[in-house]
Amino acid sequence: YMDVTSGVANRHSEEEFLEKFSTLIDAGAGTIHVRTGEVIRAAIAIRKHALLENGVIQEWDVVNGFRNITNETFSAVLQQGDGNVDATAAMFAPLQSLRSGDGVTDIKYFVYLNPHPFFENNPVMAQLLALYRYALPSTNVVVVLITPDIPLPDELSSTVIALGFSPPGLAELRKSLEVIVNSTAPSLDNGSALTEEDIDKVCYVGAGLSKTSFEIYSALSIIQGAREGRDCIHVDDLVKGVSVGKTEVVQTNDILELYPTTDINNVGGLENLKAWVARRKNCYSDEAKAFGIEPPKGLVLVGVPGSGKSLTARAIASEFGVPLVRLDFGRVFNSLVGASEHRMRTALTMVEDMAPVVLFVDEIDKGLGGAGGSGDSGTSSRVLGSFLTWLNDCKQPVFTIVTANNVTHLPPEMLRRGRFDGIFSTSLPTARERREVLRIHLGLRNRDISEFSASEIAGIVNISEGYVPSEIESAVKDALIDAYSEGEELQYKHIERAFAAMVPLSKAFAPQIEAMTAWAKANATPAGLEDNTIKHRETSVRRIRPRTTGKGE
Repeated sequence: YMDVTSGVANRHSEEEFLEKFSTLIDAGAGTIHVRTGEVIRAAIAIRKHALLENGVIQEWDVVNGFRNITNETFSAVLQQGDGNVDATAAMFAPLQSLRSGDGVTDIKYFVYLNPHPFFENNPVMAQLLALYRYALPSTNVVVVLITPDIPLPDELSSTVIALGFSPPGLAELRKSLEVIVNSTAPSLDNGSALTEEDIDKVCYVGAGLSKTSFEIYSALSIIQGAREGRDCIHVDDLVKGVSVGKTEVVQTNDILELYPTTDINNVGGLENLKAWVARRKNCYSDEAKAFGIEPPKGLVLVGVPGSGKSLTARAIASEFGVPLVRLDFGRVFNSLVGASEHRMRTALTMVEDMAPVVLFVDEIDKGLGGAGGSGDSGTSSRVLGSFLTWLNDCKQPVFTIVTANNVTHLPPEMLRRGRFDGIFSTSLPTARERREVLRIHLGLRNRDISEFSASEIAGIVNISEGYVPSEIESAVKDALIDAYSEGEELQYKHIERAFAAMVPLSKAFAPQIEAMTAWAKANATPAGLEDNTIKHRETSVRRIRPRTTGKGE
């Protein structure tokens, strides 16, 4: 799988967060908003930091009220508080501490868990946070608000400093997995069959999961394997179980979808692109970085519909050995002002948390083709701007694949070098590529192309000229249905009839297809190779026709 020994591999989200948090405290930040999908984990991290710095920490939530955190209770989550569950009253505690002049020389932290529901349309809260913004930096009092990864209301967001707390990195996941394996292996006859590489593989699959979710799905997969008769902990069980958890997490964001990958051998032709990918899949390592290589950012695939762009994206993810996440631009847009941009930023943050990963943006010309127009009050342009900025600034190992049919509908800044490493075109397949596509789709249906004679294969290649790979696949499917309904094995005549019943896109939409092909030829690198030899053979076969002697020949 993708060799990522830096970046997400060495990322330790808790250490990185506490380093930033400590810097803000040292700089005099009085009010800090921590945005995270793991509120309790972030709270425990802040508890440890405060206690190590000899600070005093009081933590509030709507269930327990205030509770004092000590070295003995810093990891407790069920500790009872003082019962003061009035959020507005609780927010006065820092002000009362300042007014009382209690003489505390160490930093005193007031940490509030999930207080955001009480901020909406609450002028008292707004005024308190405004006071704290100006009064706290000159004191030893710090207010920390820990919420899900959502912004505060607009009237409050300018009064606090926001700080993200990411899901655990590989080092943290590895530590959790080792604890689970060490605690469960003794109960199995043969313990664990995991190698160091297996553990890394499971952790890569789990990237983006919360610590709790990763631990739950890892433990469930071990239990399920034992119930199915496995006498040791096996990597396949863990990968399968953690992948299920990953799918459920991605599904919480309706813009993202975990897409299945496929073997690159299921892609016919496209030798140029395959070689390009093969040269780059090992460019994420520390060795590559030391050599002066920057991690690949991604590529753009342009070409006629049905030419295999989506299949190629799935194959590239398989080559890299990482998950493929599809971003649906059609679901980004929301009628509320600013909501679309927020949804895009949230989705891209989740993608970074899941790295290493391949991000697949399919048919971007449909989702962003109107960018710059006046019909949506500039929403498309702002969403595009967010995406382009992210492409430039993303430091995590995310390889972005964008596909488009008609790139002339896209703004030029979308395709400039630096955001993507290459633009490849998938045009109408050559004769050799059509033969390869035919072989693949026959093989996927338990048929071998060698079952047909050389002349029959040449005939199918000829009659499929102008058909894209998806149409060749459809012809094979239709031919199998015809053969089955007639009680026969698949023959040349069935495939010939299937092609004859189909009008290819290259003929039905000739002007549009020709325009797409012309742009790609002038502006993109061909994904496949030319094959003049087969073209000549194709021409010679086409000339073989039965001769007649009748009048009017």
